Amino acid sequence: MNQENLKLLSSVLIITIFQIGIFNNMNLFNLINPSFYLLIFILYRTTFDRTLFILLGFFVGLLIDLTAQTYGCHTIAAITICFSRELLEKYSFGVNANLPKPMISGTILTNRLFFFFSIVFIHQLIYFSLVFFSFSFISTIIFYTLLNSIVTFIVIWVTTKIFFEKKR
Repeated sequence: MNQENLKLLSSVLIITIFQIGIFNNMNLFNLINPSFYLLIFILYRTTFDRTLFILLGFFVGLLIDLTAQTYGCHTIAAITICFSRELLEKYSFGVNANLPKPMISGTILTNRLFFFFSIVFIHQLIYFSLVFFSFSFISTIIFYTLLNSIVTFIVIWVTTKIFFEKKR
């Protein structure tokens, strides 16, 4: 195992432990529960294997489902994000999508904002659609999706600014 794989594995373990230990137990106003583990899918390097990425999404989603007892909702949402990330990345960054970490530095701020928020929003929409799983709850699904997307986006954006951007 090379150094990049060890770094990936350790960051996935740390982020998953934070999600299970802190963010799954955080229930703001009995509505908001940030999905901090989406940071894994945002920061995954495009130079790594895509099959490994999808398996990683499956196992992280499964582990969070087992601890949060959400019956596969996180797993399905995470796998969907893993499959659609390449398309979202190309749409957000265009030519720069082939860079190893285009979402951290070297691109326009609006592109990074769109990329981060689209991953968070799509994940939350799929997750809450599966949690409520009824057309009669469409307003509740949209309400929960918007609230949780905004809070998750803020948490992930602040985390990337503090820990993952290079200081000048």
